[in-house]
Amino acid sequence: MKFSIASAFMAAMTAAELVAAAPLEPRAPNVSYFSGFNIGANKPNGDCKSTQDWIDEFNKIKSWSSEFTTVKLFSTSDCWALANAVPAAKATGLKIWAGVWAVDRAKFEREKAALEQAIKDHGTDWLVGINVGSESLYRKEIHPGVLTEQIWDVKGMVQIAHGASHIAVGSADTWTSWVDGANADVVRACDVVVMNAFPYWQGAPVDDAQGVFQTAIDNTKAAIGEGKQLIIGETGWPTGGPDFGSAHPSVENLQKYYKSTGCSLRTSKTPHFWFSTFDEPNRTSDIEKNFGIATSDRNLKIDITC
Repeated sequence: MKFSIASAFMAAMTAAELVAAAPLEPRAPNVSYFSGFNIGANKPNGDCKSTQDWIDEFNKIKSWSSEFTTVKLFSTSDCWALANAVPAAKATGLKIWAGVWAVDRAKFEREKAALEQAIKDHGTDWLVGINVGSESLYRKEIHPGVLTEQIWDVKGMVQIAHGASHIAVGSADTWTSWVDGANADVVRACDVVVMNAFPYWQGAPVDDAQGVFQTAIDNTKAAIGEGKQLIIGETGWPTGGPDFGSAHPSVENLQKYYKSTGCSLRTSKTPHFWFSTFDEPNRTSDIEKNFGIATSDRNLKIDITC
């Protein structure tokens, strides 16, 4: 079933409320502080993770610090991600931010259905928030109008049909996409804006990376306005692979970037997800294989105390 802003939110309001609220301005859910990691649904050999695999990884994350409370999944349906991960989250006390792929339409519908099934099966206590689309605007693989419609669609399903008005729904994309005025309708549809920013991919030397990252935050906040909450969806530094401009992958540089940027996000209580949890040797790109803050066998590469 497809939901629109008009049908979904008007259906939830009384006639008196509709008169008082003209023009209709629903209040967006607020997201409390969390610190966590992006995490994939595949094991190092490429196989799909079982619920026990998720439990083991969630417990490992919790062992690093009690401050790490939340993980962001890239998909709801790939590798039965939510079907297997939600029971693990409930068993360990970790929370999930769910990613819904927006492209193509058939994939979006599968992702939305998997999210709805998880809510039907487990309620929403495990769920912190949702992003519809992951760098879809950056890759120019979807029209902003279509993504806007999909965000409202998921908001209607989650917040109205299932009564979870406290769950924030947004979209995840690069900071360069959020400062692009062509995507203003997407910003308006989002309860929260999820920003990805990698000074490494901007070719910045690690000693300049914190400043480059902060500029991305400042520019994004200026573009989306004070009334829209910003969530850091992805940032990190690789430990292997080729240089990109003046950016050099190494364990030493990951340590420097975490101590500057990771610790700054934690001390400022900015909701954020580090990219990523574990190395993923099954990926094809040498850089993408080596973005973990820990190795594929779950050993931390660096000191993450702040």
